[in-house]
Amino acid sequence: METSNIEVVLAVLFGSLILALIGVFMFVMVIVYQKRKIKNIREQQRLITQYEQAVLKAKVEMREETLKYVGQELHDNVGQVLSLIKLYLSQPEIQQKAAIRQLIDQAISDIRSLSQDLNINRVEQYSLSDFIEQELNKVHKAGLVKTSFESMGACEPLNMHDRLMISRIFQECINNILKHAEAKHIFVKLFTVDGTCMLSVVDDGVGFETTAAHLGSGLINIYDRVKLIGGDIEIHSGLGAGTEIKLRIPRLTFAEN
Repeated sequence: METSNIEVVLAVLFGSLILALIGVFMFVMVIVYQKRKIKNIREQQRLITQYEQAVLKAKVEMREETLKYVGQELHDNVGQVLSLIKLYLSQPEIQQKAAIRQLIDQAISDIRSLSQDLNINRVEQYSLSDFIEQELNKVHKAGLVKTSFESMGACEPLNMHDRLMISRIFQECINNILKHAEAKHIFVKLFTVDGTCMLSVVDDGVGFETTAAHLGSGLINIYDRVKLIGGDIEIHSGLGAGTEIKLRIPRLTFAEN
C-alpha cells in the first residue's frame, strides 16, 4: 500500500514537472514570437520610411531637373525669339509685321509648353510610355543625340509613387548617357515578357567596366530605387561596346493595358 502511494506521488510530481516544462516552453515561444513580430514590424516600418524618403528624393530631383531644363529653354529658345522680335521692332517696316507676328506666336507656344513642363505632377497625368517619349523628345530637340523609342504591350504602374520612381530611374539612365557615354544614339524599349514589364535603355557610347568599383553614384541610385520597388536590373557594358540597362518590374506592380 505504501509503495502504491509513493508511485502515485511520483507520478503526480512527474506530471507536474512535465506540465511545468511545457508551460516554460510555451512562455519562451511566446516571448520569441513577440520579439520576432516586433522585429518584423520595425523592419517593415524601416522599409516604408526608406521608400518614402526615396520617393521624396525622386520628387526633389525631378523638380530640379525640370527647372534646369526650363531655364535652358528660356535662354536658348524663348530668349532668342524675343531678341529677334526686339530687333524687328527697331526696324518697323511694313513687311516685317508678319514675321513679328509669327515670332510672337512661337514665343507663346514655347512658353505654354514650358508651363506644362514646370508641372511636377505631369508624371501622374501621362502614361509611363508618354512620359518616356516626352523625355526623349527633349533630348532629341536639344540636338545632343539621336533617340529611338519603341513601346510594345506596355504596362502602367498601379502605384503613382512607383511610376514616379520608374520615371526618375529612366531620367537617371538618360543623364548618365549624356554625361559620360559620348553616345550618338539612344534606343529605348518598353515591353512585356511573360507578364513582366521590361524597360531597356541602350546607347552606342564608350561603355565602362561594370564592376562595383566602377559604379558611379548615378548607377548606385538606380540600383537602390529598383530594389525599393521590388524590381530587378541588369547592366551590360564594356569599354568601347556601349551600354544596355534592362529593368524588370514585377507583374503585380502593373496593370495590363
